[in-house]
Amino acid sequence: MKTHINDNELELLFLDDSNLTKDQTNNIRAHLTECELCTEKYTRIKSFYSYIENNIAETEENDSDIALKLKKQNTLAENEKLLNEGKRAITIYNGSYEIIEQSRKSLLKWMGEFVLYNPIKVTGSLVFIGILIIVLFNVKKTEKEFVNPSLAIIENNVLSVYNEMGDVLWKRGVPGMSDYRTDISFDNQKDKSNTRELLLDDLNHDGINELLLTGNYSMKGVFARDTIYCFNNVGELNWKYGCGKLAKFSAPRWKFNYLFISDFFTFHDNLKHKERLFVIAGSNYSPTKFFELEISTGKVVQEFYNTGGITATSIFDINGDKKEEIIVGGINDAFDCAFIAVFNPNSVSGFSASNELYIPKAEQKNTASKYVLIPHTNYGKLVSNSDYNIVSKFLTSREDETITAYVQEVPAPGHQLNVTASILYNFGKDLKLNSIVPGDDFMAHYSRLYKAGKLKIPLNADYIEKLAKKVTYLK
Repeated sequence: MKTHINDNELELLFLDDSNLTKDQTNNIRAHLTECELCTEKYTRIKSFYSYIENNIAETEENDSDIALKLKKQNTLAENEKLLNEGKRAITIYNGSYEIIEQSRKSLLKWMGEFVLYNPIKVTGSLVFIGILIIVLFNVKKTEKEFVNPSLAIIENNVLSVYNEMGDVLWKRGVPGMSDYRTDISFDNQKDKSNTRELLLDDLNHDGINELLLTGNYSMKGVFARDTIYCFNNVGELNWKYGCGKLAKFSAPRWKFNYLFISDFFTFHDNLKHKERLFVIAGSNYSPTKFFELEISTGKVVQEFYNTGGITATSIFDINGDKKEEIIVGGINDAFDCAFIAVFNPNSVSGFSASNELYIPKAEQKNTASKYVLIPHTNYGKLVSNSDYNIVSKFLTSREDETITAYVQEVPAPGHQLNVTASILYNFGKDLKLNSIVPGDDFMAHYSRLYKAGKLKIPLNADYIEKLAKKVTYLK
């Protein structure tokens, strides 16, 4: 009995045969010369997508006629469901993928772009695009009294934006993006995403939030990892800005090929009565760029470079002058240890303390009011696959006027034993060290290794005192 070629493979052959092996392609083409049924199916596939391609430049006014023609050509595919949520169309194929779009442009133009970027997503259903076009065309935008985006969620490659009443304002497919929510802090989502993917804020003080989005670190999907995109409350793109240029040196270890945005946040300027946007962009090796983007122009207005990653941020009044500073932390590669730096938001520039393997000595100047190095412990050096510790997050108390750095002593994965350990460094006014508290995990693992004779120094008050003396204030 002759085995027929399935629809998935026939669509891939036409849309993007790079997803098939050379043998698969040759076998399918050979089969098409022998099988009338498969040849007929393949002809229908080519006709369907060619129709879309030929009409891609049509105006929005012609969408109705085009959708009706598509409807006459096709029937609903098996396993495809059409749902309705808040009068917004949702198509789920095989119960596994959701494609949503409230498009202001021609629906055919949008679908053509979707096929271009995501050919694999439309396989398995000859009518996938046709059905989606018909449903979207017939769905009218729901009028809502509440139009302020208050929650944004990425789940299963779909971005959903809700108003303050919990109604869906708009949705769109975001292929390649990790699950993310704006109602959960970035620190509590780092196990799923190493990038702050979304941020809601009222950037222009009109009472309506905008949604900021950046692409996935792995470069999956259609959003660039070195770009911030701003969407308004109906899902239209207001602007997109990049990271600008990256400073280059001939130093042996100042190397990079690309930038990726790992974090971004807004700072409310009370004097100028506006929101300011700060961005952290890492590279594939050492330099990290911390900079401010002018929201109205996309221009980089000030920038600071750290030798190593910046993995934690906080906005906090560290000197008691009723004005908030920006505090960043992470790792300094030149010293192989964690660091904390404090900046006046109006003065973020220069290059971190380093060595000439990374930054020429003459350039090692910056506007940080504080730059502190936190030593890597003997425990971390013994068990870690990495040669450094790192600040992973900050915990602040406005009541106590303190900030605590949560420092991971074992940041790298791949250990044979469960040796993850942390130490909390508590700082007061002017970033003066108040206390050091080893985490439960640090104490448990340290005690085990000390009893086994692998660590020679007991974990006691004297150990903590000596550790505190190793905290180095470069500024």
